[in-house]
Amino acid sequence: MPLTEGDVLDTLSDSVALGIEFYVDKIHIKGEYLTTVRDHIRAGNILVKGGTQDLAFYDQVTDVLLTQKKSPPANDSDRALLLHECVHAMIDVYDPDGTVTRHMGELAAYLTQTTYSVRKNPSSNRNGTAPWDKFWGDLYATVRANKLDTSAGNGVRIPSATLENLRRQLAALPFVNYGKFTKEATGVSDGLTRRNLFLSSDEPVSMRSSSVSHEPYVDPSDDYLVRTLMEAYASADVRGYGSRLRRLRRDFLYCSLSRAHELQKRFSVRKRGDRLSELFHDRLSHGGRAILLRVLALRS
Repeated sequence: MPLTEGDVLDTLSDSVALGIEFYVDKIHIKGEYLTTVRDHIRAGNILVKGGTQDLAFYDQVTDVLLTQKKSPPANDSDRALLLHECVHAMIDVYDPDGTVTRHMGELAAYLTQTTYSVRKNPSSNRNGTAPWDKFWGDLYATVRANKLDTSAGNGVRIPSATLENLRRQLAALPFVNYGKFTKEATGVSDGLTRRNLFLSSDEPVSMRSSSVSHEPYVDPSDDYLVRTLMEAYASADVRGYGSRLRRLRRDFLYCSLSRAHELQKRFSVRKRGDRLSELFHDRLSHGGRAILLRVLALRS
């Protein structure tokens, strides 16, 4: 049985987690920002689903946090891992233009996870010469060197130059894909699609469906999608192209499950004679198609 939404909300209400504040390059980790993630979860803007893997995962495309396969309630180690993914969600909320690099985003999450662990258990550490052991050992050393093991380190700024050794280790770690991305690669945040009103702080989560105002949403018609895909943008108009991609992502997230299933089948490969399928493949970039197909696949 995986951890639940309640475990995530409890983590984001943990006084130790909310007492953490520091900077990783330009990324500001702060309890106030983590409570905003909690509010988005309670409002249904970030969805929490039980995962089937040993690790949790946040998907910035669909704004879904998958918890790890672990029986609740979450212990401190479980919460540290959930907090790691909540940092990714925080970056998604506060950096909708996607300026944070993949490597710095990961280091921010790992350092927050480690800071939480050390503040919960001051003797926490990891030793060894294997790549992952060395990486974790240096994370603990970085936390302690910057006094993040106590509130005395709150507000500290760790510049990217100081973290370069950790970044290189991150990129070389086995069994993960960090090394596939360059130092400058971004793409870890694009903002939230759902914009439900926040619940009041004393309102129970179980009331979410009845207390949040949802606008009725009409399935995107073929004519509408054709018009949207026919919009022309100059090659340098990244903002315009990105705006269209976000609108389509919203359409696919909010449409009915039956419509999502239909579109997923029509878009999976380019179908000659199906104008909508042809435009989807001809007018969108490979990356844009991949994002939208991922949304449809998760909903189908």
